[in-house]
Amino acid sequence: MLRSSADSAGEVYARDVAAERLAGQVRRLEGAGEGLAFGRVDGADGTALHIGRLGLHLGDRDLPLLVDWRADAARPFYEATTVHPMGLRRRRHLRVEDRAVRAVSDELLDGSSAAVGDIVGDGPLAEALEAHRTGRMRAAVATLQAEQDTIVRSPHRGVTVVQGGPGTGKTVVALHRAAYVLYAFPGVAARGVLVLGPNARFLDYVSQVLPSLGENDVLLATCPELAAVEPAAVESLVVARLKGSSALAEALAGLVRSLQAPVGGFAVRVGQQSVRLESVDVAAAREAALAGGLAHNRAREVFKEHLIGAVTDALERDAVEALEHIDADIAESTGMDLDAAAAADLRALGFDDAPAPDPAEVFDADAVRADLSGDAHVERAVESLWPRLTPAVVVRTLLADARTLARHLPSLADDERSWLVRSPDAPWTDADVPLLDEAAALVDGLPDQSFGHVVVDEAQELTAMQWRMVMRRCPARSMTLVGDFAQAGPATAASDWSQALGPHLGSRFSLHTLTVSYRTTQEILAVTHRLLARIAPGRTPSRPIRHGESPRHLTACPHSVATTVAGELRAQAEAHPGDLLAVICADDLVEEVASADVARWARVVPASESRGLEFDAIVVVAPEEIAAARPGGERDLYVALTRATKRLCTITVSTASQHTS
Repeated sequence: MLRSSADSAGEVYARDVAAERLAGQVRRLEGAGEGLAFGRVDGADGTALHIGRLGLHLGDRDLPLLVDWRADAARPFYEATTVHPMGLRRRRHLRVEDRAVRAVSDELLDGSSAAVGDIVGDGPLAEALEAHRTGRMRAAVATLQAEQDTIVRSPHRGVTVVQGGPGTGKTVVALHRAAYVLYAFPGVAARGVLVLGPNARFLDYVSQVLPSLGENDVLLATCPELAAVEPAAVESLVVARLKGSSALAEALAGLVRSLQAPVGGFAVRVGQQSVRLESVDVAAAREAALAGGLAHNRAREVFKEHLIGAVTDALERDAVEALEHIDADIAESTGMDLDAAAAADLRALGFDDAPAPDPAEVFDADAVRADLSGDAHVERAVESLWPRLTPAVVVRTLLADARTLARHLPSLADDERSWLVRSPDAPWTDADVPLLDEAAALVDGLPDQSFGHVVVDEAQELTAMQWRMVMRRCPARSMTLVGDFAQAGPATAASDWSQALGPHLGSRFSLHTLTVSYRTTQEILAVTHRLLARIAPGRTPSRPIRHGESPRHLTACPHSVATTVAGELRAQAEAHPGDLLAVICADDLVEEVASADVARWARVVPASESRGLEFDAIVVVAPEEIAAARPGGERDLYVALTRATKRLCTITVSTASQHTS
């Protein structure tokens, strides 16, 4: 019967696993269904392969119906050139919508003349770059360029860092690299992928790329979402930089250590008896608890078990001594040996001669130990030496007063420590999130969920404490990190990748630089050259491959900024219907600009949240205020000016008008 039940349960489990696998395949096919096939390569030998988002095989065909873009067989589609055709005669690009071919474009790679059936056009890259933005990033699987594809297909299984200026395709490379890693390294796929972004706006922008490539086992998150903390406030810059320092990790660890039975003995009342352990016994229990490298609360249970063992031993010794004293007192007062008398009585009753019971055997140590484990007196006594902690308690305790901070953060100046002090009821801020995550690791251990591969976009934004969050969730150190330190926000303390990653990885990362700007036109990049020279001296600007309209510049009076913005947007919307427009301004101007009801034409984006986004046209309001809004504001301005694929307009607020008004 048990065998039958086990077999039945096994069949149900197998069916459930099969159903889940099938459901996953269906989701994969549905996600990649739009534009499933996008290319074809024709070899000089007449062989033709169709390239698609997924691989499909049909029956016993010698060649697959569709080659997955990540397969080695698809590599020539991305890497072949007229100089190195890689055995190809023709590369064909297909634009498929609703399962119908809408456009075909061929590239002849072997130097031959166009023949019947060849359709030579501008190519999909130009078409994609000129297409209207939609507010969502599209997969670029059909338009990856050679320098991008080389990074995507890199055999490197560790940390890959991709840097490059605006419009070079860093995010595209990172997401397609994640899809390639899932395809090429099955062990990574089993644990899924994390995509960590700077804010919810950015994650929404990139959310459809991986599903459109057939990959659904992906978590998109910000740092607060990763730590399951909802900050209610934004920290001031000076405090954010202090809280982002790795010194806070050392301080939190030091605070937790200071709460792990630092000194003293242990006293507890068990029934009517008081038991006291000496400090040497407590020190031995502490050493045993910490030997396994367990987190605070788990080590506390080991500490408690050792103390209970020591208390049980003490109770056993006391019991044995008490029985021996009783026997001695009776012998002295009666002149009798009770053990001998009991043995004589047993022999008189016909029982064999048996040794007197050992008092230690009469004591049930296991039962006593079990009782002590649930004893309230014992729990209170243990709590006084080794308290059970929560992440919130740890962080609040460290930041509660200057004295505690001075003890655990001696390297800081007095005024810096005073900035860190927070009231117990103060709301959590965005800068508190990595501190809470660090404290969670200290008191409860590593996060329950880890990932086979992690993508970090706008990676230059991460503080040292946020990097620790990332490393905890990727034990295999399989990562793709993309960013540009010329676009770094003011909370960033590092100035290059060695500074940012060195404490966690040393030199164990592979660095790649993208040099071609596909999104941003030459005219727009020209506007930013002097600004780039100031914020990143010595940086070679990206090479743009597109031309466009010259940027426009307007001036507005302080009281007419919103009206001027609305007028410019209205004109652009009428002249270029279908284009995605955005207004980027200093964070404190968002409400004023939005008051002109510009939402009918454009999105209003705070400059601090514009990293990684792209639009057809951008209106940058009060660039001088963006640059002066906070330390590093010139980098915010550089980001804002390079979000457009076609047109840029800047509106300066006239200070002269302000004086005369």
